[in-house]
Amino acid sequence: MARIIDENFEPTGYEESWTETVTAGNTLDADAVIPGTPPTGSGSQCLKSVLTAGAGNAYAEQTKTNQNISYIRAYQYLSEEGINNGQFLNLLKLLTTADVVVCQINISQNGGVLQTRFAYYSSGAYQFSSWVNMNLNSWYRYEYKYDLTNMLWEWKLDGVSQASGALTAATLTPAKMRIGGTHNGSAQSTLYTDLVVWDDATWPGAESAGGLSIPIAMHYYNHCIGSGV
Repeated sequence: MARIIDENFEPTGYEESWTETVTAGNTLDADAVIPGTPPTGSGSQCLKSVLTAGAGNAYAEQTKTNQNISYIRAYQYLSEEGINNGQFLNLLKLLTTADVVVCQINISQNGGVLQTRFAYYSSGAYQFSSWVNMNLNSWYRYEYKYDLTNMLWEWKLDGVSQASGALTAATLTPAKMRIGGTHNGSAQSTLYTDLVVWDDATWPGAESAGGLSIPIAMHYYNHCIGSGV
């Protein structure tokens, strides 16, 4: 098991090496104060993306090698949204080396209701899970799996599975992650991101108070007790 990315935005700037893309009128801040009630295990800072009206980008990107198994986690908080029906805020993306989106989270308005879903590439086209209601000013733990070895996908919200299924060729192979957001709303949206993980073997789960995800913390505890450390 390996953590490909493990980013907490502490103490100043990024902990890992990211490349920022911010189009005119938008902002990206890796030292933003965490809003609301901070997620367990977070520090004092997170990533803040402010996306103004119209098409815009405010995201950070890392490029890795091709990954056949990907488990993704991030805590997300939307404090304002300027998206109408048929408009989207897209976040927590995996992409190919050619910048083709493999998976992402969508947020949109549907009949005036703010909702979120998982989008992924399978059967030679983009597939979409059902929409799930969400609220402003609330932290959500997003997790998803895109597994080319076993040809499976799944996504979770706050640890609860929302949908899952089989992948079918043609698929895409992720090698990049983007955090922050892209936007085509009619007004400004503000998104906060924290505790980002890309793992190649298992669900990251909830972050523990000590800064280790619960599955990792339990593994460490069991190892220490069993070895007498």
